[in-house]
Amino acid sequence: MREINIRSRKMLRLFLLLLLCSMGMSAHVQAAAKAVAMTVGQKKQLPVKKTWKKVSWKSSKPQIAAVSTKGKVTAKKAGKAVITAKSGKKKQKFLITVKKNRIKLVIGGKTFQADMENNRTARAFIRLLPATLRMEELNGNEKYCYLDQTLPVNAKKPGTIRAGDLMLYGDDCVVLFYKTFQSSYSYTKIGHISNIRGLEDLLGNGNIKVLLKP
Repeated sequence: MREINIRSRKMLRLFLLLLLCSMGMSAHVQAAAKAVAMTVGQKKQLPVKKTWKKVSWKSSKPQIAAVSTKGKVTAKKAGKAVITAKSGKKKQKFLITVKKNRIKLVIGGKTFQADMENNRTARAFIRLLPATLRMEELNGNEKYCYLDQTLPVNAKKPGTIRAGDLMLYGDDCVVLFYKTFQSSYSYTKIGHISNIRGLEDLLGNGNIKVLLKP
């Protein structure tokens, strides 16, 4: 009888140990970092439980993803950062992945991708998309199109224009360059097509339609 009781106690201890391990694993899963995807320039409010009081926020890399005292994240540049919310002994982590803001340009049936600038001009331009621009030839190195509305301006003299640059001339003229050359004109940069293979061949002859979409 005594031997049965000892065996029962051992079984009970084993059961309690397994139960505690199971609870620990469950707690670990609940505390795992939540994945959040953002694009450069985007702002997003991170959620925590309403019962949490006096929440503090911290970013591991504020140069990539900065967070306010109220948990609003601003995506600064492409990369990854961990943001931690803390209330007493409670913690919640968020894995923030920031990607470049990109748009697609369809020219002559071929699709190009442009990395957009993190400025007011680029953000205002993206809000106009999707759009089809009827672009006219100029100087054997660019295509241009006047918009029906103006965009914010922060013009500078780039010195060197590079093939693939997407610029704003004045406050309403979008210019897409397909050759690299020196220039004394001022432009506001909107974005840049990094892979320009085939761009000059498609843009280099006369006027053309360009479909732009987010």
